[in-house]
Amino acid sequence: MKGIFYLFLIFIYQFPAFSQEVSTDETYHKKGSFSFHWGYNRSWYSKTNLHFTGPLYDFTVYDITASDRQSKFGQVYFNPNTITIPQYTIRLAYYLSDRFAVSVGMEHMKYVVDANQMTSISGVVTSAASSKYAGSYLHYPIQLTPDILSFEHTNGFNVSTIEIEYLLPLFYLRKPKLRFYWNTGAGGFWVVTKTDVRVFGDGLDNDFHVSGYTFTGKTGPRVEFRNRFYLAAEIKGGFASLPDVLIKNEAPEVGDHTVSFLEYYIAAGVNINRKKKRSN
Repeated sequence: MKGIFYLFLIFIYQFPAFSQEVSTDETYHKKGSFSFHWGYNRSWYSKTNLHFTGPLYDFTVYDITASDRQSKFGQVYFNPNTITIPQYTIRLAYYLSDRFAVSVGMEHMKYVVDANQMTSISGVVTSAASSKYAGSYLHYPIQLTPDILSFEHTNGFNVSTIEIEYLLPLFYLRKPKLRFYWNTGAGGFWVVTKTDVRVFGDGLDNDFHVSGYTFTGKTGPRVEFRNRFYLAAEIKGGFASLPDVLIKNEAPEVGDHTVSFLEYYIAAGVNINRKKKRSN
């Protein structure tokens, strides 16, 4: 997917040489119309400190790295019964004017703590939680083996946002009826996680839960065909604070962490109820 993204950017930047094909016969107005797109993403995460509290422990592990989890390209991306398994992007926008829109949507990403990494630990672990790791720690070096912690938001790390977007027209190729734009946006709202976690072997695959909040910003090119269909390739970055990560659903144990993320996605979309106005 990364190769497709770079090719798309090259394609966008090469076309201004043909901007003399811009049509002056008609202007397409977006105000009052909608757009909808669906696509797939790839994500990266900053290091984070994971803090866990409960009746039997209160500890933090530091500078934890994590990765996304990509589905192998194939039928899973096209079968209606499985298209929500890969990391996907979905968004609906309403145009307040020809350039400004408000949108709602979600990036379904996956966050998996890398196993067996070296870290350090501070806090208290009782013998009731783990006879092997019971003790008091202060930045004690330790390897994060699965019998200490396995942690993943794989169903997933769902960043749900309300965004304000600005769509800048670049140029128009009249004969193939292609319009080129640059889209930017910013927003935020909440993060819904479904966390599969084991702390000293104790935990479960938890229910969906609003774990915290997020702020995001994005930018990238868009090309429209016949003012109806479009292809978008955007980069989005953000910050998420997750103070209420479930460990055993309604149990008193809880995890918390903050993390920054960067993603790119390619999405195919459709414009709905486009209004066309011909100039005199």
